[in-house]
Amino acid sequence: MSQEAEKNKKTLIVIGGGITGLSTALTWALNHNIKKEPVLLIEKEPKTGGYVTSYEREGFIFDTCQMLPNISELVDYFGLELEFKAFKGYYMRIFLVNPETDEVKVIELPSGTEVFKNMLMKKYPQNAKQIRKFLDYSRAMYLELFKLKIEPTFIEILKLLFTCPKIIRNASKTFKEYFDQFGITEPEVKEIFDVFADFSALPPKYVSALVPISALNSLLDGAFRTKEPFIDFPKKLEERYLNLGGKLLLNTKVEKIIVENDQVRGVEIAGGKKIYADYVVTTIDPKVSMKKLVGLDVIRKLDKKYAQKIDDVKMSTSAFNINLGLSENVDLAGLGLDCGFNIITTGGNTYDRLFDAYEAGEIGFSDNLFHIAVICPSLTTGSKPNITIHMTPMALGEWKKMRKSDPEKYNEMKQKWADFFIDKVEKYLIPDLRKNVLVTDISTPATYARFSGSPTGSLFDMAPYTDNFGRTRLKMRTPIKGLFQPKFVHGVFGCLLGGMQVNDMIINRKIMNGNARFKA
Repeated sequence: MSQEAEKNKKTLIVIGGGITGLSTALTWALNHNIKKEPVLLIEKEPKTGGYVTSYEREGFIFDTCQMLPNISELVDYFGLELEFKAFKGYYMRIFLVNPETDEVKVIELPSGTEVFKNMLMKKYPQNAKQIRKFLDYSRAMYLELFKLKIEPTFIEILKLLFTCPKIIRNASKTFKEYFDQFGITEPEVKEIFDVFADFSALPPKYVSALVPISALNSLLDGAFRTKEPFIDFPKKLEERYLNLGGKLLLNTKVEKIIVENDQVRGVEIAGGKKIYADYVVTTIDPKVSMKKLVGLDVIRKLDKKYAQKIDDVKMSTSAFNINLGLSENVDLAGLGLDCGFNIITTGGNTYDRLFDAYEAGEIGFSDNLFHIAVICPSLTTGSKPNITIHMTPMALGEWKKMRKSDPEKYNEMKQKWADFFIDKVEKYLIPDLRKNVLVTDISTPATYARFSGSPTGSLFDMAPYTDNFGRTRLKMRTPIKGLFQPKFVHGVFGCLLGGMQVNDMIINRKIMNGNARFKA
């Protein structure tokens, strides 16, 4: 290493300026003397935030993130000044549609564990006992998560038998297997809880039971969104990091993770410049970081099982997204859109069938089969009226190829599906929507693949199948000494926590005492 390289050496380099990368870099800055142990965050885009951002189109501000659980403890830890709006009434509505008769049944979900439980028991008395048992047991299992350790010692593993018995009993179960144990027979109740599985972009028959249970309970503890457009959140993380002395490189692509003698040495960025470091944390798609930036052969020499896990790991689905800027003529508040989420679905096994089509590389949406999320951020931010229409699962399929080789066909296909989804929202939720649209911005799986660099256009990182979540997930500590990849679970909370966890691992449990969850 040259004198110049030694002079510019960092203690930690973080690849990727999304929420996980920002959390990793900021947590390091909060726990080190940055002048002596410098940290560098590298992002290929011109701004940080990743999938949690906002952008402007013809005077309309569109958000890419919409709802948060209660993250107040983490916000306090990072020392951020952020304003949040809590959804105090209902935070989600489910519109169950019968496409043959066009009959629609609306189910409103209130915040608060006891309020939610009492509402369901009153509304569905024939399953009241089963609902109580399911929610009480699930709540207890959720609270056990706070007792889990990231890298438990042998003694700590033994203790889990007594401190986390419900998690151990259900860790390998899918949500469907878990839910079926409680004998709930009312279809609408099943529909309500299946929505929390769908948040993971996996159907209940595949997703690890702990994921929807965590989503359900964390949102019942409080559903929020930022009072400013969502870009305010990563900007505040970035500002705090920079104020502490952290360094940031934007518009910079990492071409290689440098490994020598089975130990990470730094990174090589576009143009050939090498930046050395004692530790490297990569927060980008593991298929890219481990296969392209490191090389699977390098990892295979050290740990064949880890290399195979990288090869086998499934990434989450991509999505189709429509942002609409609207005229002032639409009474969004009067239509009840001042809540976190609205789901328009044909119910039953809709998401399973859409996912089966996705697995085949096809688009399964039709007039008789759809599952659509509608969100209205402008009623919180006070910006010009707009809504987001969001759909998963959507396979990358031919989108990327069309975008590159046949732009005309790509735009035709993009518009065709945008029209399809807009028509459904107009029919079942917002009358006269189309004539009040002033601006339309559409994102396809090809958009997400280009923006994130993910080969599959994955929107939620690794998919939480039962064999890829919790103890079976791709480990944060790679076989290469000093190289880490924090992968906890998708969502803002999971990303923030992942950055804290990896720091805790590097500096011997001085932040979270080895715990999986942060507790102030």
